[in-house]
Amino acid sequence: MALIEIPNVYNSDMAASASGRSRLAIVGEPVVAVDLINTVAAPGSAVTNDLLSAERGAAAWWRVERARVPGGGLPDIQALRRLRSAPASTRLRLTGTGLLAEMHWHGEYGGNPRLAFIATQAAAFLSDPSKVSKLRRCANPACSMIFIAVNPRRSWCAPGVCGNRVRVARHHRRAYGT
Repeated sequence: MALIEIPNVYNSDMAASASGRSRLAIVGEPVVAVDLINTVAAPGSAVTNDLLSAERGAAAWWRVERARVPGGGLPDIQALRRLRSAPASTRLRLTGTGLLAEMHWHGEYGGNPRLAFIATQAAAFLSDPSKVSKLRRCANPACSMIFIAVNPRRSWCAPGVCGNRVRVARHHRRAYGT
């Protein structure tokens, strides 16, 4: 797992770019789809940047993920954003032993091998309750990152960043009463 910083120059929000702020993203989670979720802040969080708001941001994300997905051309940025929004539906299929619920990933997203890989990986992950139970949101109230807690005691997306910030803030409150 790695913490990467993607400068706001990749975003279309010029006010944020002018302020020099940047957006951090966690990459290297066991499921690429979790890294894709982390390209946008959770609703209601203090972070508002969308790392996929411009072609350059999407290209930067793909450069980081390229070793983890099949080769092939880069998919359209709109298809990537739609995939991030969970473009799927459950369908029932009749088998020799009865009905089977299966995830159907809609064909309008271009059949790109990279998107198909992420969608397949996400479907396998989400269909396993023991894996889904490990999905967590960072315990730092100022962070919107999601991660897979392989260790059940893990509560921060990156202990060296968010964990440290929470511990420093707690120490400051105790020491200075603020």
